[in-house]
Amino acid sequence: MDLLARHMILSEGESSEACKIQVMNFFERTSLVRYDNIVIRDVILSARDAKFSEELDRGLKRNQQTLHKFIDELGETGFESRADLVGLNQGYHSKILHIIAHFLDGFIGIDSVFYNLVDDSHWLSAETRDQIDQEPERFNLLYLECYSLTPREAALLHM
Repeated sequence: MDLLARHMILSEGESSEACKIQVMNFFERTSLVRYDNIVIRDVILSARDAKFSEELDRGLKRNQQTLHKFIDELGETGFESRADLVGLNQGYHSKILHIIAHFLDGFIGIDSVFYNLVDDSHWLSAETRDQIDQEPERFNLLYLECYSLTPREAALLHM
């Protein structure tokens, strides 16, 4: 079985156990990624933990880096403006655009480093950040390792 992805997931719930269940239910329901095995690491970081904000910011930064990597890669194909959409080649070039769109619209993919289940987003809204500050006991970061027996079929969005 191949390690296909690692995700840091923000979840909200009554307990860390409730957050784990929420995360597993999400992956059972989504059609965007299919993993044969998901391992939630033993370390679950509560928003009450001093390292929480640093880890959250690290995940958001890594998503930004991933997004910019795909934008740069699309630029290397000659894509420069909206007008270039008409001539975008189907296949590799359009797939890069597709991944960029999913990062922006909140659909998880195997390239997602951080995913926010509260907002269904790769980012963190000001409202959720305020909620975390007001009720830190309800928010947890979970770290997942996701495996697949058939990596090519595991994700619809992966290159």
